Amino acid sequence: MSIPTPTDGQYEVAPVSLPLAIITVGEMGVVTATLDGDDFQPAPFAPPWTRADFGTLLDALTAHRSHTIRIEVRESNGSVFTDIIEAQRPTNMPGPSAEAPEPSVTRRARRGRIPRLVEVKASGFIPGEDVTVAITVPGTEGDGHGNARAVIDLDLISDRVTEAVFIGDISGHVQTVKLS
Repeated sequence: MSIPTPTDGQYEVAPVSLPLAIITVGEMGVVTATLDGDDFQPAPFAPPWTRADFGTLLDALTAHRSHTIRIEVRESNGSVFTDIIEAQRPTNMPGPSAEAPEPSVTRRARRGRIPRLVEVKASGFIPGEDVTVAITVPGTEGDGHGNARAVIDLDLISDRVTEAVFIGDISGHVQTVKLS
């Protein structure tokens, strides 16, 4: 018994092909996307994609992680990043014998902790600019008037932290705001 090899000419090797998404980030943080060369637009009447919508954009491109795709992110400074976003493996649904949580109990109630939040605001940023918020919280972006806002869970930071710092990614504008 012999095993066929590509040199035997008995079979052809099929190339692996993944859909290619090209995501281009503009100077002001506006994002454009293509999927296999076709424009990939946000939902009708939705605002254009921005850097803050990156996770939502990836979900849309992968049909909520049901398809594996190759992405190429092209930044406005000329740098290019590539990655493969894999589809999630289907999980086995529990049978009728598995206990499900009572539907009237909210996820927050099951978690057991109510977050303590404080809102801090800063201004003076370029409209639409990405704004980084110091302290280990996600960043935010400026609105159409150059203002930025962040909601911070006080239980995730130390009691010694008394201020947040907003840093404009394009303008370099820095503003320190006291936490109350």
